[in-house]
Amino acid sequence: MGTTRDHLRQGTRAIHEQLHHHTSFQELMDETIALPAYLLLLGRLHGYHSGLEQALDSAVFPERAQAPKVDYRSQRLLKDMEDLGSSGLGHTENVAHTDIKSYGAYLGVLYVREGSMMGGRALAAKLDHLCSDQASGRSFFQGGSGDGASWQRLCRALDGLNEPEAQDQALQAALTSFQLFDTWMMPKAVARPILVQRALRPREPINP
Repeated sequence: MGTTRDHLRQGTRAIHEQLHHHTSFQELMDETIALPAYLLLLGRLHGYHSGLEQALDSAVFPERAQAPKVDYRSQRLLKDMEDLGSSGLGHTENVAHTDIKSYGAYLGVLYVREGSMMGGRALAAKLDHLCSDQASGRSFFQGGSGDGASWQRLCRALDGLNEPEAQDQALQAALTSFQLFDTWMMPKAVARPILVQRALRPREPINP
């Protein structure tokens, strides 16, 4: 049988792949993104991640004391905008995330956030044409020295999540977070169907 992480990977694969087609991320990978577009991207990311951090921080559930701690990283986005000469361009209101009311949902949302941080380093290497050095303007994508340890703590917590109901909560919360990100990051001038998924999985318990 698979682990909780296996179910999260499989259950979110389609929406995860869809996110790769956002114009700004494609331009980042192609190293063609212009400074104004990059600043707008940073602002949109700040609105999403700041709201997500608030939702994680205000989550209430019985197992809160044992839950992995939240590392606050949205301030890196503000620093990057300031480093590139703009503290306002692209800055938006925070996204209103769904309230987190269970341990499984908390881990599912954290899975989306921590996974995005681990994947951001590949994008940081694509910003040499905009950033004068290795730190200025790309600290969010580059991440910090503690990101790997945070990911490992989350993986251990997910590996201990064995109740089918909690696993379903984790998957549904991860899907909701991905879908919210997809909608939030899509330019307003672009309209296309938003992928909607339901978590469908066998109900048998999973071995730790």
